[in-house]
Amino acid sequence: MRRIVVVLALLTASAPAARAADAPVGSTGALAGAVRTTDGTPVPNVVLLLRGPDGARTVVTGPEGRYRVAALVPGHYEAAPRATGFVLVGVHAADVSAAEASLDLVLGPAPVREHVLVAATRDEAAASTVGVSTTVLDSERIARREAPSVLTLLEEVPGVAVARNGGLGLQGSAFVRGGESNFARVLVDGVPVNEPGGEYNLGPQLPLALERIEVVRGATSSLYGTDALAGVIHLVTSRYPVAPRWRLEAQGGGLGWRQAEGGSAGRAGGLDWNVGAMHLQTDNDVPNSAFRQNAAAASVGLDAGAATSLRLTLRGEDSRVGTPGATAFGRPDLDARFERQIGVAGLQLRRQQGRTSHEVRVGFALQDWLSIDPLDSGPYVPTSGSLTAPFEVSDFPDPLGFQQDTRRLSAGYQLETQAAGRHLLTFGSEVEHETGAVGSRSDELLRPSRTNAGAYAQDRVVLGGRVFLTLGGRIEHNASFGTRAVPRVAVAWNAASGTTLKASGGTGIKEPTFFESFGVSFYAQGNPLLRPERSVTFDAGVEQRLFADRLRLEATAFHHDYRDQINFQVLDPVTFQGTFVNLGQTRARGLELSAEAAPRDGVRLIAQYTLLDGEVIVSGDAFDPVYAAGRPLLRRPRHQGSMTLDLGTGRVGGAATLVAVGHRADSDFLGLGLTENEGYARLDLRGHVRLGSRLEAIVVAENALDAQYQEVLGYPSTGRSIRAGLRFRTLDAHP
Repeated sequence: MRRIVVVLALLTASAPAARAADAPVGSTGALAGAVRTTDGTPVPNVVLLLRGPDGARTVVTGPEGRYRVAALVPGHYEAAPRATGFVLVGVHAADVSAAEASLDLVLGPAPVREHVLVAATRDEAAASTVGVSTTVLDSERIARREAPSVLTLLEEVPGVAVARNGGLGLQGSAFVRGGESNFARVLVDGVPVNEPGGEYNLGPQLPLALERIEVVRGATSSLYGTDALAGVIHLVTSRYPVAPRWRLEAQGGGLGWRQAEGGSAGRAGGLDWNVGAMHLQTDNDVPNSAFRQNAAAASVGLDAGAATSLRLTLRGEDSRVGTPGATAFGRPDLDARFERQIGVAGLQLRRQQGRTSHEVRVGFALQDWLSIDPLDSGPYVPTSGSLTAPFEVSDFPDPLGFQQDTRRLSAGYQLETQAAGRHLLTFGSEVEHETGAVGSRSDELLRPSRTNAGAYAQDRVVLGGRVFLTLGGRIEHNASFGTRAVPRVAVAWNAASGTTLKASGGTGIKEPTFFESFGVSFYAQGNPLLRPERSVTFDAGVEQRLFADRLRLEATAFHHDYRDQINFQVLDPVTFQGTFVNLGQTRARGLELSAEAAPRDGVRLIAQYTLLDGEVIVSGDAFDPVYAAGRPLLRRPRHQGSMTLDLGTGRVGGAATLVAVGHRADSDFLGLGLTENEGYARLDLRGHVRLGSRLEAIVVAENALDAQYQEVLGYPSTGRSIRAGLRFRTLDAHP
């Protein structure tokens, strides 16, 4: 009898250790939870490997990063996410009984971190799972860069070229993968802010209270409709930190630099907030190019319970900058100026119900800019070295100014649901209403309006636990060009040994500007029959992570075709009257390389290089040889790159960034015959010293070697500028 008892005891002990003692024989349990990053961001479409008494199985997280596994044999289970660039933090195991157990998982950043972004799929997604080319500049990188403008940050993104007409605040453009400056959809907290027709002046945009900048390269009209021919640039306002804090900062330096910034962030119960304001002014090194801006930003969220949340985001700026003209070729215009007011508001309501997420969005974007030239400064003959233009250039004063006041009201609904365990389905619809008051204020303003509507669908499916396939498309109805369908496909394969292979293809569309569709001036009549400008884009690449995620290497080849580009065509050679037509076609192909290394704590190296082979295929301009067929693309360099070395995260630290841009096609547009702009290299330095737990001294040297160059031919960039200041924070946990 004693032997029988001993045998039964041994058999009981050898049963699965995870089985709950009180679970009825034959019963099963369930395990549910959510996967989030350390800052609380949900991570959908993550594959979890669940090991327990009945072996191993995989499950894919759904909306809001949630998962649920049923029919589990009671016992002890461990979860291991397959998430490139993340490390598991904290508890990752739970005991399952006949009742449902809960296990929330937290993913922390690896030394070279992975990023979760929204712009690539219209909901949170890990970059390694989306298949398209993306870059995320996070809050730490933005803060440590000490960049004076958003354009300065974007010039460190592969595939993005920037150009500005001189110093800070002057007209600035970003060219994504060889597209025109109006070929990228610009979002602020999910709200589209492009002017009708795609234009957005990034020159005065300051990096105030930014949590991250997301850049998606490749046509994304399958999600966003118009404007997204070459990609998306998404500016995201900071949210609450891990604890309440205040921040104050003051800087001063060369070129009349004066900057003051302050703000507050925190959380109280279900309410969180991050608000900030800034004043900046600088003389910009050239007569009549002084820049002044007051700006503010806010993000306020409310956790309303029952898996419901509400978030309000606001951003605004009031800017003024002198516009001296192409001073490299002649006297500055000492009275012309540019004034701009920007306002962006977004409201987002989200509700989670099981495996389904509902989202309602409302957005409003205002751009009101005025170009004023009060006095006639007289003509001058442009010169450059030994070159002299064959004719005088006249000043064209406009005392009342040329106005471009555009408004965009948008609203949409999106449903996201998980089906069959491995499909993350997204369905959405939205409507945009565009209005404007544009033209010279000495004449009657043009007041057009246009309403666009679209519906989209997307399936993100996981195949075999390592292949992430995204299929999507959108039907867009535009009041100017009618109805178009735009598809996209992308795939990412997270192979073993830290290798990710990816490829994507898609199509893009862009609506005409108000003037192109509705213009009524004597010289330029609008064309209501214009087709949309189109793009067809492909890319393929590989990412390799090495040395326990301390080194990441990435290479991507791309090919973009831009078709039916809208150009002005002269119809009467005597009066130069004309209209707009779909004539132009260009091509951009090339290679993007990037590397990021964190060989030890406090040391980080980031580098990128872009080779662009861009060419005009069909000219849309019969008069200007700059746009002739076979010519390279204007202001888009063949070679460009950057390298940043960041040292020290403790009491003392410093960093250096080298930006190198090769020669590129350009034009003086003044009769001098210049068709190429020389390349340049610029070195920026910065350092910090902590004077206490809350006070920090900083010093920044922009263009430390005083390089002389022009991003746009005729408009000299500023020389060496050194500024210093003090920064006070009540908490350093969130830059």
